[in-house]
Amino acid sequence: MAEDNRHKIKLIIITPKKTFYEGMVSSATLPTIDGEFGVMAGHTPFVAALFPGICTVRVDDELMHFVISEGYAEINQRTIIIICNSAEWPEEIKVGQIFESYRDSMAELERHSKEGDSQVYVEDVRRMVDRSLARMRLIERYGSDIQKSRLAQLKEEGL
Repeated sequence: MAEDNRHKIKLIIITPKKTFYEGMVSSATLPTIDGEFGVMAGHTPFVAALFPGICTVRVDDELMHFVISEGYAEINQRTIIIICNSAEWPEEIKVGQIFESYRDSMAELERHSKEGDSQVYVEDVRRMVDRSLARMRLIERYGSDIQKSRLAQLKEEGL
């Protein structure tokens, strides 16, 4: 018997390296620059600027969580297309690397802010901080127990 997709919407997530996800979903929650934005089948056409954060996707009774970086989403009644710089599942994230990236980004942000560098460059560094924080939030909420423990340890030692 054919699957009933009347109440589903096709989600396509594209990064510069690959198509991260493609499939039919019941709903998706996206991190936009104006806050979280929920989408279901039949949604009014819309374009949204995305902010680094956690996406939550419902496929039937299963919830899936992953992190995306900045980008944009084009939404219509049957399709959500997300174009972003990166997207990662919790199990793909290396906790030590994100913590190091966060620490380095914060140091660079402080240095460039003091030196009066171009505002455009400072904003780029702020996006690096935002991406690291989004990855940490994903691990804190949906990572494995080992990832959560490692992140807590690194925060205690280094923040």
